[in-house]
Amino acid sequence: MYLEIGTMGTNVAQLQRDLNFCAYAAGTIDGDFGSQTQEAVLALQAYHGLEPDGIYGDQSDAALMGEIRLIQEALTKNGYPLAIDGAVGSETLAAITDFQKRNGLAVDGIVGNETLKSLGIEIPSAANQTETTTPISKPTPTTPPNGTDNGQLVCINPGHGGSDPGACGNLQEKDMNLVVSLRLGQLLKERGFSVVYTRTDDRWMALSDRPAIANANNADIFVSIHHNGSASPESSGTLVICYPGSTSGLRLAQLALNGMCNRMGLANRGIIQRDDSDVTYSNMPAIITEGLFTTSPSNCYFFSNGGAELEAQGILEGILAYFNS
Repeated sequence: MYLEIGTMGTNVAQLQRDLNFCAYAAGTIDGDFGSQTQEAVLALQAYHGLEPDGIYGDQSDAALMGEIRLIQEALTKNGYPLAIDGAVGSETLAAITDFQKRNGLAVDGIVGNETLKSLGIEIPSAANQTETTTPISKPTPTTPPNGTDNGQLVCINPGHGGSDPGACGNLQEKDMNLVVSLRLGQLLKERGFSVVYTRTDDRWMALSDRPAIANANNADIFVSIHHNGSASPESSGTLVICYPGSTSGLRLAQLALNGMCNRMGLANRGIIQRDDSDVTYSNMPAIITEGLFTTSPSNCYFFSNGGAELEAQGILEGILAYFNS
């Protein structure tokens, strides 16, 4: 099993059905592996402590099938004889909707936290947590598709892309930028923000087009996700860039820097105030995050082994603090 952005067909449709069933919010079941499906896969991977690459491979498949089997087993114990096959078909959907109806739950065919509790399911918590048996906790499936609850719009720019790989070491910056951006977007949507991306796949974009997207959408803030590079493989750490003299931009930069350093624990390389296309031509407070170095083997290993999730969580922490202060 290997599905990624751009893949189409019945296997993708089944994946979307399975993800939606387990409350990972893959969106419309259309057989097209787009950005929303990728965000759902990233959420699955983050929950199970897998490499957050947005690609649905064997490990992700085993994790998702395991969740579905647990639900099918619980339904069987509750009087719904089902094949325990780890895939969501018509019988499993019919069983869960009937169970929800009989137990006074929202009849949506999505096994969120309330349905899990009613089924009596307790499974190991996320892989990076210390508890071993707590009720499953996932993004709520009731979040609007564009996260429009609080009216605040964040424009996220995954730097580089396509023929422009950015800084390269063990990993390519363009790929790292996209992984963190899509995960950050999902985390924001789960908390009621609206999100617009400058890109959601591997494509080249002119620098001038990126802040223009933020301006056209009247975003409240513009967050450009980048990763650093150096001639020295020993260079490591986290920094943030903002526009000189922008009080709001500086505050957002400081809060995002604090969040990333708190979460990732890498060296704090501070804030750089400079004239840069992203922060110069946006009409709103804007920052460029440089979470770590692609040219550092240790930084790349960290990124591929949980660091990407921590980086997204750190930037989220800064954004939440910015809007709450």
